[in-house]
Amino acid sequence: MDLNIPYLRDEDKSLVMLMKEFCEREVDRQALNDLADTPIPPNATKKDLMARMPWDLISKAHDAELRQLTVPEEYGGGGFGENWLALTALAEAAGYYGGQVARIFTIAWKHIGSLIYAPKAIQYEVFTDFMNDRRTMCAASITEPNHGSDYLLPFNDPSTGKYFAEKDGDEWVLNGEKMFCTAGGVSNYIIVSCRTDKDAPITKAVTTFVVPTKTPGWSIARVNDMMGNEITANVQMRFENVRVPDRLRTSPVNGGFEIMKSRLAGKTIHLMAALGETEKVLEDMIDYCKARIQGGKPIIQHSNVGVLLAEGDALLKAARLMIYQDAWESMGKGELLDPKGWWYVNWFTKKVILRMVEIGFEIYGGMAPQKELPFERWARMHLSIWHGGSTGTLNMIKASKVL
Repeated sequence: MDLNIPYLRDEDKSLVMLMKEFCEREVDRQALNDLADTPIPPNATKKDLMARMPWDLISKAHDAELRQLTVPEEYGGGGFGENWLALTALAEAAGYYGGQVARIFTIAWKHIGSLIYAPKAIQYEVFTDFMNDRRTMCAASITEPNHGSDYLLPFNDPSTGKYFAEKDGDEWVLNGEKMFCTAGGVSNYIIVSCRTDKDAPITKAVTTFVVPTKTPGWSIARVNDMMGNEITANVQMRFENVRVPDRLRTSPVNGGFEIMKSRLAGKTIHLMAALGETEKVLEDMIDYCKARIQGGKPIIQHSNVGVLLAEGDALLKAARLMIYQDAWESMGKGELLDPKGWWYVNWFTKKVILRMVEIGFEIYGGMAPQKELPFERWARMHLSIWHGGSTGTLNMIKASKVL
């Protein structure tokens, strides 16, 4: 992989090299993929999902001081919560060594990192727990059954969102279901967006909370059977009279919309991890084309094959530069990041990866679409996350509204 990244400081480059060395030493890509593809019953419990997690690898990542990079230094972490450029480079490096290991890192960085803006009481509880217990995980949930997460589309009315939190003294009582939460089933804390005013439009009715999953009334409603399985799993959650103290509120009452909107920008590191894995896929394609002989010469010398590889290389370079530009522009912006860059990155990166799937079927055309294709799992995984942060087309609609 290319470690020549513009604007990266020497200390950031050293971290990227540490990630590279860690993955080369500790990551068994096939073993992680096999673990992810182990079937999960839809009624699996948190205990069942925890048993799937590669805790030994996660513990080693903690020892290497990579897992806790976005925890503030005052709690013993790396203090990289606002260094989007370094996190983007690290996500690319992890992705190159496999989507499963990259997700383990990026989910922790994004959700733990978002709490650097939370009240001190929340920071102390979550960061201390995260640093002391290597099985502490954090997730976030916006999506609801039949409502999705496309709150920036023209649905700014009281009918959007049914998951509700009602104030009762010094506590909030949460009721409803949340859908499509990656790592929700193995997390100790869920950052949730709740409607707290039933009569106001969604932009004026959302409040965000940190909900400990040990709280009575929280449960896993079902495990979602995704096309591209993940070790961390994707779940639907049920909240039945879950009582959360007001001190765990992370936004002003009914003032969580702007924070919720900006959180999407943090998903860019997920897409860079996907791009890092795609860079490895392209390298494998090039090696295959150099080794396979047809017509007395390697197929990479056939013009119809060479042009496909060149196209893939150009597309990946363009997407990579776009993501790094967005990371650079997000540096030092604090909590409220401009999501427009994310909308563009989401749309373009997904277009590029889908085109790479097409190119792969052409390159490996002699093998037919078998599960034995070298890129089969990669293609399945990235088709599975097509909806992440809503589809590319929906993101372009949202971008067009602010131009």
